[in-house]
Amino acid sequence: MKIVLIPCGATEWHAERRLLGRVELELSPSGTEACQSWIPALSELNLQRILHAPDNLATQTAATIARPLSIPTKACDDLREVDVGLWAGLTEAQLETRFATAHRELKDAPLNVAPPGGEKMTDATDRLTACLRKQTRRNGKGAVGVVLRPISFTMVHSALEGRELTDMWVGLRSIEHPITVDLPPKKTPAGTT
Repeated sequence: MKIVLIPCGATEWHAERRLLGRVELELSPSGTEACQSWIPALSELNLQRILHAPDNLATQTAATIARPLSIPTKACDDLREVDVGLWAGLTEAQLETRFATAHRELKDAPLNVAPPGGEKMTDATDRLTACLRKQTRRNGKGAVGVVLRPISFTMVHSALEGRELTDMWVGLRSIEHPITVDLPPKKTPAGTT
């Protein structure tokens, strides 16, 4: 089975490299153009549906892609972005200045981080991956698109590929287009067919 991780389209904050967190933001014109540019490649993957968080940005991104592909979308509350609490809206430089220890830890061991007033990164990873497991079981063998905001995208990408998440900042800077992850087939218990 294929899961296609689709980044949320860009906002004004993307250009400024700010942490979005769960702040409600609108898709920018350049974000809409980027989403539309992904449609030809996504059409070849025969997506069955697109899952997304219920926020405006994820919903707009999913709709921009799903409409021309004529596929349904589904909002899933457990796909919402990691709550970064007091860090929402900060740039990496601001975070480094104000929260130097946490900034270092986001490079060395990001899953150990718990933003002030936010969600522990390990809890967020567990929530996101559990949601995907549940939704993909329901979808059978067809490919599923999943629209995610930046931190969730980086965390889920690492988890699905079985890689340890290291240096959150590198991951956040490298999100430019959808990524297809092939999940291994589900193992059938011995003695069943």
